[in-house]
Amino acid sequence: MLSRNLQVSKRRLLLFAGSVFIVQSIRPLNKAIASLSVSQDRPYWRFCNKCYVMFYTDAETNSCAAGGTHSAQGYKFRLPFGGSETPTRQRSWRCCKKCQAMFFNGYSRKGICPAGGGHVANQTFAYVLPHDVPGTPTAQTDWRFCNKCHAMFFDGYSDKGQCAAGESHVAQGYNFVLPHSR
Repeated sequence: MLSRNLQVSKRRLLLFAGSVFIVQSIRPLNKAIASLSVSQDRPYWRFCNKCYVMFYTDAETNSCAAGGTHSAQGYKFRLPFGGSETPTRQRSWRCCKKCQAMFFNGYSRKGICPAGGGHVANQTFAYVLPHDVPGTPTAQTDWRFCNKCHAMFFDGYSDKGQCAAGESHVAQGYNFVLPHSR
């Protein structure tokens, strides 16, 4: 009697194992998509169509590497903040209180700020940004770290924008996927 209950066809075993595999494969994707949700707690970030960096729009002053102030274009981004770093989320991103650009604050050297010297972190929000996950209709790919100025810039055009360290931005590291409103 016991042996009859333990008998499982190979087909049932494969179906069960396949179901477990599919569920385990979907879980990381759901977590990645959840990290792409638009935050409603922080005002908008925008793409500057002169220097190509991501900049904070709710500041009285800002400084653009291409001269003058940043010029907003395209999507309105609301970037995720708080939480821990994961294999697809990098922490240590901050707003520079001098130029208002998003920059990586994880190195002792703070890059080159167009307002002069290195970037200075605004101490209000610690951003944890998604990377190397699929884009969605409300999450744009091709945002990159510039290894010269340390700012987040859009790398989706053949022209790479004006870097505060001179010439064009140079992409390095992860491919960030940033959430936006439509």
